[in-house]
Amino acid sequence: MNKAMELFEASIFTYPDPQGLLSLRQEIVKLFQQQQVFPSAQQVFIFSGAQQALHLLAGMPFPNGKTNILVEQPTYWGMLAALKTQRQTVIGIERTPDGIDWVTLERHFQSNMIKFFYTIPRFHNPLGTSYTAEDKQRLAELAKAHDVYIVEDDYLADLETNRKADPIHAYNGASHVIYLRSFSKVMMPGLRLAAAVVPDSFIPLLQWHKHSADLSTSVLSQGVLEIYMKSGMYAHHAKQMNALYSHRIKHLRAISRRLLPEKYIYTTQSCGGLFASIHLPDFIHTEDLVNRLENRGVDVLATDKHFLSSFPKLNLLRLSIIRTDEHDIEEGIRIIAEELERTRSTSSLPKPFFRF
Repeated sequence: MNKAMELFEASIFTYPDPQGLLSLRQEIVKLFQQQQVFPSAQQVFIFSGAQQALHLLAGMPFPNGKTNILVEQPTYWGMLAALKTQRQTVIGIERTPDGIDWVTLERHFQSNMIKFFYTIPRFHNPLGTSYTAEDKQRLAELAKAHDVYIVEDDYLADLETNRKADPIHAYNGASHVIYLRSFSKVMMPGLRLAAAVVPDSFIPLLQWHKHSADLSTSVLSQGVLEIYMKSGMYAHHAKQMNALYSHRIKHLRAISRRLLPEKYIYTTQSCGGLFASIHLPDFIHTEDLVNRLENRGVDVLATDKHFLSSFPKLNLLRLSIIRTDEHDIEEGIRIIAEELERTRSTSSLPKPFFRF
């Protein structure tokens, strides 16, 4: 921060480019190229966190002239909050551990005036699952064919463990993909920084909407990130975080397979990321279970707010490995298993429902 104050002193006392510091955007281009996203610096926008980007995209008109927004169910709750605030017409489509219903998706693209489809293809929040390469290519091609834009929230790209796992933007159809990256998870949420790559047709309109929202993103935060990236510290730190979280999520998967009923856990599909979900039977009252777990020192999240109010909700628990270690993971899953067994044993439903 002190170094940024020295290097960017002149910019601190002015209103800089609302699109972001050019020097930082150039560094971000280099970073994105490593994930097979090849924008020009002019196509990169710096936002005050990914939430600001989602809020602006939700409310602004798109070049296709369409008005409705399609979202996965469940999805990131912050996007749903932005859409509700903007009073947008939102349609949900179910996403399961096996992916998405392509027939339903194409029907929405063809018939429902979809402005954009918001998706988290990698390490989904809250499911923890990822699309296959074939899924991502098919989605990019469908979007281009039906003139629907994809808002690709690739918030955990730095935690990818499969070097061949490219974002949707890398496939045919990049002209219809808005690629969004957050720097909160790998660095720190307090910097409030995210970057997006947009098609050329978006640049003038998004410049105007960004400027009207906040004039410009914090120069100090941008300066800190630029120094961190240029010094090589960002790449080094991201590599460390990748190894740490990958180890934790694999440990969670192994412990979950041993202690939880396999048919109700989504963790088995994930080799990276931060989240996993347990799919509970309908007779379990999730909030009661969450409260009982909290009383025993286990903090999990019920996922109601990850669904549209009008969409049928899955009975899910979201697990996070951000603030845990191996011992905490094993102890937490053991307690969850005990509480599930307690719920099963007191239920009037058939006893073999859970198998430990």
